[in-house]
Amino acid sequence: MKDLGINNKVIVSRDDDGMRLDNYLIKIIKGMPKSRIYRMIRKGEVRINSKRAKPRSRVHVNDTVRMPPNALNKPKTKFSSVRKDDLRWINNIVIFENDSFLLVNKPSGLAVHGGSGIHLGLIELLRSFREKRNEHLELVHRLDKDTSGCLLVSKKKSKLRKLHEYFREGKVQKNYLGLMVGKFTQTVYEIDQPLKIISTPENGRLAVPDDSGKKAKTKFFLMEQYKNSALFRIEPITGKTHQIRAHAKYMKTPLAADQRYGIQPDQIVSEFGLTRLFLHAESITFPGLSSTENTFSFKSKLDAKLTEVLEKLRSETHQI
Repeated sequence: MKDLGINNKVIVSRDDDGMRLDNYLIKIIKGMPKSRIYRMIRKGEVRINSKRAKPRSRVHVNDTVRMPPNALNKPKTKFSSVRKDDLRWINNIVIFENDSFLLVNKPSGLAVHGGSGIHLGLIELLRSFREKRNEHLELVHRLDKDTSGCLLVSKKKSKLRKLHEYFREGKVQKNYLGLMVGKFTQTVYEIDQPLKIISTPENGRLAVPDDSGKKAKTKFFLMEQYKNSALFRIEPITGKTHQIRAHAKYMKTPLAADQRYGIQPDQIVSEFGLTRLFLHAESITFPGLSSTENTFSFKSKLDAKLTEVLEKLRSETHQI
């Protein structure tokens, strides 16, 4: 990104060639809520070469991107008030690291990036407190704040572009573990239902079934069945916002402890002590990033709190 010396215009660099406009803005406007970024685009406050654009529009080398005045002003954050020792737990969540990327087991309750009232997300913490200074850390994809598990972080711009290419071409396979509330008569469910994002006063942004929405497809594979719930391996074929959670609700069997899409009161919360959303990104598989690398495949451990709930459910089921 080249700053034109005007606080609302930038020139797209070669490193960012081909990025979606929404992802480009999320990258260059650190800390701005995504809802604000999408609203700016929708209202025509963001222009590419003086023309209106959509979130899915692509930016290219030497394009001029115009934004509202002061949009690029970075919020001041006092990192100095936080000691490195306070974040030693970050070392414990790194599953794998090489010269190209990090693979971490993101904890539930931690947003992947700042914004929407969150000062620091995981990516800001990684950038600020890792000792190596020659890294260009960027999120390759995202997980909801309440979801735990495998999260890819690129260390080089060239590798970020390659990984984004893999995601666009469907070469990345992700599997989740989710506890769904209800009764089940099948071992496999395949939901092919478009989703549309709406805004509500109560729950903010929600993904709702709408045939005019974006294509969304999810497969659910039954692993263990309990009295009034079941553990599923979940494979999202597409990667839309809140897709798994919205499709689980569409099946009328929402994820346990899902305060946004779930049933209230939640039986798993009240009877089995579940204190967080039961959705965990268990594994991720993708091709090597060079001709000499084999396919990468990683797994992340289930949170001990979730394992404890499963043990209680199994115990109750065996007593029936």
